[in-house]
Amino acid sequence: MKKIPVKNYFILVGMIVIVVIVTFFLAKFYNNMLKPTSDFYKYAKHISSRELFDYLQENSSTIIYISDKYNTVIEDQEKVFKEKIVEHNLYNNLIYIDKNGLTEDFYKQFNKKYNTHINEYNLPVIIILDDSVVKNAYYSLSVETVEGINFGDIR
Repeated sequence: MKKIPVKNYFILVGMIVIVVIVTFFLAKFYNNMLKPTSDFYKYAKHISSRELFDYLQENSSTIIYISDKYNTVIEDQEKVFKEKIVEHNLYNNLIYIDKNGLTEDFYKQFNKKYNTHINEYNLPVIIILDDSVVKNAYYSLSVETVEGINFGDIR
């Protein structure tokens, strides 16, 4: 039986490491650049969960939309939502938060401060704040729910 040189084992390990690294970077590139994202995510201004509480101190009347930017299944609800935002000229009052950046601690802190019941299982959610108080929260949205939201009272 022929003996395999030790350098061949090092070459094999090196090739495996290179393949793993290339696969990791290609997956990251796909998730950041090529994976289909919601049209509404592209439309709305978005902030991170870390910036939210500071933003809400400065802007007391706001519409918060929390959803998964990669969820393209809910595009009908988002289309109706976008039409209502445009109809009532509330683009400057709308912020989008991607659920992929949220932690359990964020949910607890937000729910405690604003007396809501958001969690990762009842998203997407629309939260309407008026004078830093939650006026309404709409969980697990459907087209009918979005059509029934009254945005006329928001300043």
